[in-house]
Amino acid sequence: MATLYDIQTYLLDRANIHDTVTRLLLHKTFHCDRKSLDGLLNDVYAPRVALDYTSIFGGQPFETTKEEWSKTIISAAASFDNCQHVLTSLIIELPQPSNGATRPDKCQVYANATGHMVRQAAKGGPMIHDGARLVLDLVRIPELEQKGENPWRVSKYVADVCWEHGNKDVIMNHVASIGN
Repeated sequence: MATLYDIQTYLLDRANIHDTVTRLLLHKTFHCDRKSLDGLLNDVYAPRVALDYTSIFGGQPFETTKEEWSKTIISAAASFDNCQHVLTSLIIELPQPSNGATRPDKCQVYANATGHMVRQAAKGGPMIHDGARLVLDLVRIPELEQKGENPWRVSKYVADVCWEHGNKDVIMNHVASIGN
């Protein structure tokens, strides 16, 4: 039987989804710099994740496990001396609670992101900055919810780069294999 969707559940879902998406970029940089898989594995990704970085690196969209993807992200971030990602303007697509509305098992989130990567040894300059629009699919995992945890996890990540400034070699020689 589907769960009715009341205002309190709607607001909790929005807060949990916002938290998961914020952790996505925090863990992508903070935990990667610390070489910790825990944040990405436990707080961000669904067991399987579809990824599309074609606007940055070419190649093809692909699907993998959260374990493999988290290792890839940490390895990529380890190639930088420093990196920082900033996420803004989250639009969380959830149905409004109303009489008879049922709680969703998935949703979509739109956001703007900027990335700043530094690799001092890069030929042609040490920095690149970029801005992207993200489209994220999230799923609700009932087993996490039953344990009293935030149940929302990213199951699909699409980055559409809008602008770049700086030396693309900062990222290309070390993380360009993503999707290729």
